[in-house]
Amino acid sequence: MKDRLTSGGRLAGKGANVGNSRLDGNAGRNKSAQHFAGSDDGGSVGDASAAATVGLSRRDFLSGAAALVGSTAAATALASMAPGAAFAEAPGVIGDWAADGSKNVGVPESAATNGSAGDGSFRDHNAAAFPANDATPILPRAVPTTWDYECEICVVGGGGGGLNAAARSAELGADTICVEAMGLHGGNAQCAGMCAILGGSKLQESKRFAFPEYPFDARKLSDWAMDEYHYAADPHLIYRIAESGGICIDWMADCGVQWRLGEVPVYVAPKNSTLDHHVQKMKDATDAMFAFGQRHGVDYHFQSPAEALVVDDDGRVVGVVCREDYEREVYIHATRGVILTAGGFCNNKALLDKYIPTAAMGCASSYLTGGETGECFRMGLGAGADVSGFNSSASFDGGVDWQAEGGQWARFLYDGMTQLSRQPWFTVDRCGNRLRYMDSRVKEDGADAIYALGDLATIQMTPPGHRSYIIFDAHYEDHLAGFAQEHCRKLITPDLEQIDKVPEHYRDWHHGVQDALDADVLKKRDTLEELERDLGFQPGVLQAAVDTWNETCARGEDDFMYPMEPEWLHAIKDPPFYGCRIGGNLYGTKAGLLINDEMQVVSTKGTVVPGLYAGWHTAGGACGENSYIGDPILGSLLGDVSLAFCGGYLCGTFAVQNELGSEVAK
Repeated sequence: MKDRLTSGGRLAGKGANVGNSRLDGNAGRNKSAQHFAGSDDGGSVGDASAAATVGLSRRDFLSGAAALVGSTAAATALASMAPGAAFAEAPGVIGDWAADGSKNVGVPESAATNGSAGDGSFRDHNAAAFPANDATPILPRAVPTTWDYECEICVVGGGGGGLNAAARSAELGADTICVEAMGLHGGNAQCAGMCAILGGSKLQESKRFAFPEYPFDARKLSDWAMDEYHYAADPHLIYRIAESGGICIDWMADCGVQWRLGEVPVYVAPKNSTLDHHVQKMKDATDAMFAFGQRHGVDYHFQSPAEALVVDDDGRVVGVVCREDYEREVYIHATRGVILTAGGFCNNKALLDKYIPTAAMGCASSYLTGGETGECFRMGLGAGADVSGFNSSASFDGGVDWQAEGGQWARFLYDGMTQLSRQPWFTVDRCGNRLRYMDSRVKEDGADAIYALGDLATIQMTPPGHRSYIIFDAHYEDHLAGFAQEHCRKLITPDLEQIDKVPEHYRDWHHGVQDALDADVLKKRDTLEELERDLGFQPGVLQAAVDTWNETCARGEDDFMYPMEPEWLHAIKDPPFYGCRIGGNLYGTKAGLLINDEMQVVSTKGTVVPGLYAGWHTAGGACGENSYIGDPILGSLLGDVSLAFCGGYLCGTFAVQNELGSEVAK
């Protein structure tokens, strides 16, 4: 049995200022400057007319995107989804976001999309549900005759990793431009609920906390992690993560982020964030890093998605092509280096199928509603980069299978149906076998509660057919208070603190559940026989499983291998009956560009790609290969947002150190 972390450090069994760097002159570059091969748009970005036609047919997806940055940014979020999306379906198909908003298409019966194909392979997802479906490399452009902007370091991405990379580069003296596809800074990082770290920060030192033992020792931590990863990772890179997590957190504090320790010392959060919910909990941190970058002269270009890298005749990356304001193509000259840190590819079906088949099989949804379409990864591939972290990802439990019923793949994490699906309901696989539940309540060992968020995802991703089924009856609302789940499983209600951070539609979990009922994603039937049929079970399978469950509830004691708490034993007897198909809820791709421990992108020839750096989650390798949830702690040695923060900090540090020759104090 692998060792696990306990709360005491023990081991237990298992406006932005666009244009400041503008050069004199207009678009006088060589019009024939194109990719070395292929189309002149990188296979990534449509023209302005395509951006103008997205219209209301994106409403379902953009409700999540608006939630990402707050309701005031809905307009910019709308525009940001157009560039870079590789639409695979004909107009009128769900997910193509045609101007007429058509949804009048044929969706297979639920039973026909139940789990796996007839040959036992995994059931293919509905491609039309995804924002992108393209795995082809985006080839670089040639050097133009005229550049539109010039800097020393260009950072692609304005989320948690990009903000840190830009801030660190500028702090160390580099003239820095940061480009971001969306209309505001923060990206998906601002929505994270906890910044998990296993030791090394000043706050944790104050509590004498470190893992695997106190005092903190990066070598011992990395040795432990390598064993967790079955030695399928680069030990130098894992050591760099172990060594740098606390350094990054403390540096961010010096930059103006006010941290506090969480309820358990394995994570930190912004000091003024509420304990009532996790929505936009990291916004204070991303706001502080954006402000720090502004004070140090970072030139931020929003609504400017990157389309391609620019490579010179010597094979060095010397710039980036962007679509400024989603309309005009501009060339940014980065004289010393480019940093790619704009997320992974959770929302690109073709990339998931190719590089992370376990996520393609086991995940029913993604909860990252902004970006994650993989353009940075594809640009790196086009520049000759190798790949690291094959078949590794990170997921939470309770991914609702909207896409199989004709809905969208990417859903807001705090959607009421998602939150309802994460409660301790009676859960079975398609054979009628019970599946265990992992409790997220913080008890004596708070770390176990955090592990539960990922471990339950694995349980729900790996049954026959790679789907699980939750079942309950008419009295389900009466049971919710007794379930008392915590962290990001807590149901959102209007009375919570800082409820203004939650987009209006999601301030009451009932709204999301009603959406699911209206779409028949949450199936409501008068009889168990009807529910069994419409969820795709063979006759009698679900009914027999429910009969056995009801007998257990009548006894008041669960004899299952992993027994439910007695207060959670609620019989399923009274109509209407409810059922929903669930799987993993993807939040991080751990396959990405191969990097060394100085964050330099490494080519398929084994040499670095000159001038190119990548942070997580554009980079891979943070948890080795073939990892379902990226353990040891919700993604790697650092939680996902911590990893993005740390990757950006390291990219900025090493890009300036290596490319400008500065002496950088660690």
